[in-house]
Amino acid sequence: MFQHNWTRMGFLAGAVLFGAVFLGGCTDNKLVTERNQLITQNKQLQQQLAEAKANLASTRAQLQQQQQIAAAASAQAAANQQAAASQPASTSGYSTILPPMHAGSMHAGQNTMGMGRVRHRSHRRVAMHRFVLSSDLLFAPGSARLSPRATHMLMRVAYELRHRYAGRHVLVEGYTDNTPIHHPYPNNYYLGLARAKSVLSFLARHGVSRRRMRAISFGDHHMVSRTDLALDRRVEVVVLR
Repeated sequence: MFQHNWTRMGFLAGAVLFGAVFLGGCTDNKLVTERNQLITQNKQLQQQLAEAKANLASTRAQLQQQQQIAAAASAQAAANQQAAASQPASTSGYSTILPPMHAGSMHAGQNTMGMGRVRHRSHRRVAMHRFVLSSDLLFAPGSARLSPRATHMLMRVAYELRHRYAGRHVLVEGYTDNTPIHHPYPNNYYLGLARAKSVLSFLARHGVSRRRMRAISFGDHHMVSRTDLALDRRVEVVVLR
């Protein structure tokens, strides 16, 4: 009987051990499964996060591009408004751009209007409007090559010719003072003509019809001052009726 009980106890112990091993194996399999599921979910979340970051970057780039376009449009509108505001009323027939240092001196037959000095000449009735540009602001002394600071000034003139006077014929007139010149131009007539042609070429490159423009020179004729020679050194862009 003692042996029988011992055998029974041994059987029970083996069953318990087997059950423990079996349960342990099931638990391990469940943990592995849960671990694999977590790894899969983590990969999915990482992928979703990467896609969200990419979408955010794309949205930011589009927003920045739209802001740049809006800023450029606003700047252009402000520049156009400033250019229009800087011109005198169209009834004056003149837009004068001369060095500021000459704004204080006045001569007979002249008055101030808008920027700098406006000079009225009634004997030229074919002119609808005149843009009077100082050669001292456009060129170096004795040169017909446009200086960098001439760009903004001539862009304003080109804008007016394209929008306010579209289709009109234009004369570009070159004037000089009476200081003798021999190099690189034979005389002041050729210097004035070369400067007029430089202005004409600039306007043509910026949208003004070349076939409607003509460059001429008056050299040191039609001087407006015998004491302030800077007033004589000019280019006039004349819009014809």
